[in-house]
Amino acid sequence: MNDTPDVLTSQQAARLLGLSTTTVQKMVANGELEAWVTSGGHRRIFRSAVEKMMPNRVGMSDTSTRRALRVLLAEDDPLQVAYFESLVRRSAHPVALSIAADGSQALIQIERQRPDVVITDLMMEPFDGYHLIRALASESAYQSLAVLVVTAKTPAEAREDGQLPEWVTLYQKPVPPERLLGYMDALSGRVARNKHG
Repeated sequence: MNDTPDVLTSQQAARLLGLSTTTVQKMVANGELEAWVTSGGHRRIFRSAVEKMMPNRVGMSDTSTRRALRVLLAEDDPLQVAYFESLVRRSAHPVALSIAADGSQALIQIERQRPDVVITDLMMEPFDGYHLIRALASESAYQSLAVLVVTAKTPAEAREDGQLPEWVTLYQKPVPPERLLGYMDALSGRVARNKHG
C-alpha cells in the first residue's frame, strides 16, 4: 500500500511549499494549484500539482515556464531590507530580488537588469526616491516599469509637492506582509501573461 497520499490538505501543501495556508488557498482559487472541494467545503490539492510547483521554490531556479519576477528594492535601512528579503522567501512565485542603497545606485541597476518592478523608499541619501522617480519618468524606455513607493509619509504628505506622479503606487509603512505579497503575486501573473501573450 502506498504511504504517500495523492491528495493533500491546504495545510499539508503549505508545509511542502513553504507558504502560508492562506497563500495556498489563494493559489487554488486562482487555478494555479489543481484541487477539488469536498462536500464539506474542504480543499483537497493533488500532490502532483504541488510537486510541479516545488522546483520554483528551491533555489528560485527557472525550471518551469514561469520566470522569476525581477524586483529592485531601493532602500537604505538595513532593517527594511531584511524585512523584504524575508517577505520574498514567502512569495508564492519565484522572485529575484536586487538591492540598491539609493536612487542613483537604483538607476544603474535598472539599466543593467531591467526589473519588472521597482520598490523604493522616498527618504534616502544622497539621492532619494523622488530623484529616482523623476529619472524614470523622463525615460520612455522605463514607462512600462511598475513603481511602488513604500514610505513612512502619509499619501497626502508624499504627493503634496507634486513630485510624485499619479501612476506610482503608494503604500504607507508599516505595510502588512499580505498586501505586499499580493502586489507581487499580481505582478507575477501579469509578467507570465505578457510572456505567453
